[in-house]
Order: sequence, then structure tokens, then C-alpha cells
Amino acid sequence: MPEIISPIITPFNHNNEIEKDKLKLHAKNLIEKGIDALFVNGTTGLGPSLRKEEKLKNLEIIYDVTNKIIFQVGGMDIEETIELIKASKDYDIIAIASYPLIYYPRIPEEHIIKYFKILNDHSPHPLYLYNYPLATGKDVDAKIVQKIGCIKGVKDTNESIAHSLDYKRFNEGIKVYNGSDMLILTSMSTGLDGSVASSTNYLPELAVKIKQYILNNDKEKAIKLQFLLSDIAEYARSLGSLSANYIFTEFFQGYDIGIPRGPIFELENKKEIFTKLSRYKERLMEILEQ
Repeated sequence: MPEIISPIITPFNHNNEIEKDKLKLHAKNLIEKGIDALFVNGTTGLGPSLRKEEKLKNLEIIYDVTNKIIFQVGGMDIEETIELIKASKDYDIIAIASYPLIYYPRIPEEHIIKYFKILNDHSPHPLYLYNYPLATGKDVDAKIVQKIGCIKGVKDTNESIAHSLDYKRFNEGIKVYNGSDMLILTSMSTGLDGSVASSTNYLPELAVKIKQYILNNDKEKAIKLQFLLSDIAEYARSLGSLSANYIFTEFFQGYDIGIPRGPIFELENKKEIFTKLSRYKERLMEILEQ
């Protein structure tokens, strides 16, 4: 059965500290709303901006709620990444994940392969690839994964469903999740293992409904919900998705989820945003009542 995984937000206060209670409340709400697992320290969780201690703190906080966790450990310092992997042995979680080393251009393919093999050698959990070419500048595609040989799962943040399917095509038994908000429906119905989409932070119910409609073969309603979710996600993108996720979650879920931390800054026009989100909420109610 396809899964919906939420790349959970990291809430901060104005002192740039992680808000433990808000993170725990949010994790609990997502699981109760039907989210199957949580992707911790991903892009939506501002993982690249987190210190090693903060990444581990997020794991500790969320583990009090659920062990259905994929623990993203990637960063610029391979020694810190290995330390996080070793620390994860104390937690019964689904997997660890990492993106390839970022920023540095023209890293040869064999070094990317070596990087993931080193991580796997230290890991007490299955190793997942977090592939996000737009952010990292590197596409660790299906054939590279085949050469790595030890990757058990992939979060492929990619607008091409064919790209995601290729991991299945060339790597028998691997789990593959597409990471686009625009492709939740497609991910549920094309043979992938599910979706990891940032919009599940603010509309977990909608993603779960899409999944239910697909499983019940009610494609018409699933399509209508996907189109609405795509409209909302596009609005978030126009504002800056990483910042918008906080305000959108507050609006749709009804609780304060804190603020992002610089260089991702808080949006200031909350009243105007809430007014527009109200219209999307009305459309959502109309679809669900049909």
C-alpha cells in the first residue's frame, strides 16, 4: 500500500531555538491525521541550516511521538554525518537518509558512490538516498544508485515521475517516494511506494483523502483534490514555500507552529495570506461535500 510521508517542519522561536512542545504537537497531529511516517531534517525542516545537535534533538523529540521516522543526516561535514548515524543506533526507526555532498561542483561519480558506501558502513539502519537535484546541483539517478548497491530507499524530489520510476526499474526491491506536491496522486497510482510532500504539513487530511480515493478507485475526486492541492502549493511557492509552510500550517491546522530561522525568514503579511487561504478552504469543503 502506498504511504504518505511528511517532511516535518522544524519550529523555531525568535531566539532561534527549536520549539520542543510545538514540534511534538505537530508530529502527534500528523500521525493522528493518517500520515504514515515523518521525514526529519529534510529541506522543509530546514535541515541544511541545522547544527548536528539540533538534528539529533529533532529526532529525540519526534521519537517520543512515533518511531515511524526517516532520519535525514546529510550535511557538509562527513564526520558530523557519521556521528549522527552512529547516534541513531539508540532509536528504532525506519531508516537514515542523506543527500550527496552539496555546493561543490563537478564531484566525480565515483566519489558520490564512495560517500554513500561510507555512510552505509556505519549505519545500523537501512540507508535511503535523498535526491533533490534542484537544491544540491547533483542528480544521483537510478543508474548511480545501482552502482552504489546499498541504497534501500529513495526520496526523489523531482517533477518527473519517469525519473522516480527508473529507481524501481533499475533497482529491484528498492522503496521509492516522489517528493513533489504536484504528484501525490500520480505517486499513489503508478507503482511508487508513496509520496513525501511538504504540503502534508498543512493539509495532511487532503493527502490522506487522495490516497483513500485512489485505493477506492474514485479517481474523479482524487483528481479534483490533487488539482486543489497543486493550486495551494503553487501559492506557497509564490510566497517562498519554506516560509509559507509555517503560516499555512497555522491556518489549516489551527495551532502556532513557530517561525523559520534565517536565512529563511518569517512572512509578515499573515492577514492577507489568511484571506486568500480562506477561499481555498471553501473550495476544499465544496469538493469534500460532493
